[in-house]
Amino acid sequence: MRVRLWARRAARVPAFAVYFLWSLALANARVAWEALTPGFSMRAGIVRVPIHTNSDWETMLLANVISLTPGTLSLEVSVDRRALYVHALYIASREAFEAHIGELERRLLRALR
Repeated sequence: MRVRLWARRAARVPAFAVYFLWSLALANARVAWEALTPGFSMRAGIVRVPIHTNSDWETMLLANVISLTPGTLSLEVSVDRRALYVHALYIASREAFEAHIGELERRLLRALR
């Protein structure tokens, strides 16, 4: 039973890595474009994003993955540990940003659990 669990995780980790690397490439391109072109198209802000992690390890890993992406930075975990405060350079809407972070969290937790 334990071997099957590890086999499933071993298949999910590369899937998360591909998703994260693609997101990383897109974020790098967006920030580079902003730096190289005239004008200012950023809509920066801080968003309280609900999270569904079960441990400090999962929360720390999610916060670090978010902070590794250019244009986003994890600032703080709420006192009840059910939300993460994230600063982002590009926020089209709060709902869209929450959905993006939620998808990142869902894929990360799927790889870890």
